[in-house]
Amino acid sequence: MASIARGRPARDYAPLLAAALLAIPCTDATASDFFGPSEGLQIQPELDVFERLSDDFRLIQRVLPTFIPSQGYSEMGLGAYVGWLVAPMTTRTISPDFARRRRLDVRLGVEWYPSLAEGTAPASNVILAALEGTPRLVVPGEVLFTVRGRVEARWQLAAPTSFAWRLRIRPQLEREFDLSDTVSLTPFANAEWIWSTSRDMWDQFRIQVGLQLGVHWFGAGQLIEVSGSVFTYLQPSRSHAPVLGAAFYQFF
Repeated sequence: MASIARGRPARDYAPLLAAALLAIPCTDATASDFFGPSEGLQIQPELDVFERLSDDFRLIQRVLPTFIPSQGYSEMGLGAYVGWLVAPMTTRTISPDFARRRRLDVRLGVEWYPSLAEGTAPASNVILAALEGTPRLVVPGEVLFTVRGRVEARWQLAAPTSFAWRLRIRPQLEREFDLSDTVSLTPFANAEWIWSTSRDMWDQFRIQVGLQLGVHWFGAGQLIEVSGSVFTYLQPSRSHAPVLGAAFYQFF
């Protein structure tokens, strides 16, 4: 992470942050002009627990439910990863996520997504294995630039012939501001492109903006995140889904 700004409080950046948040399409009418018809608002809370195994390795456990109220649909997501952190960075951060002190973060793990209530949407029972790597670089303006590359092998267990590979590329910009010696505020923005062998083409595009609040209440600290996203489905026809996200990251 870039060194923390001194002498310039985070509130000075509030107008810029507000403008970025307002840039997300907020109504179905506006979004449909660019992304096609809406498939309904998705609500995605998340809980991640990070357990430090050594200076370079950690265990990551994830709970990732999704709710689509307009379709009466809900699913549970469960995941477990081992993370390997490479090449320390000398820049300062007060975030409890010590991966931001490393130039490369590599993760290997599995996730499972069974549907809880189908509603008007088809049932889901997806399991995937994933390998991802995220290099980090500090660019001018004390901004942290990352590019996450992720490869997934996915199965829909109810359809044995549904196996597919997915390639996901997500560049992100973020900037940490210190509110005190133990509290930080980090606005971020990213975009993601997804290639799937199910259609042999780029079939999804995603944009996201959000805020992370870093605190040190207990353990090794916490991150509280709120975000807004738009998922654009490019194939088989153009459509989109606005997403409201909230995440709690606990570090030990």
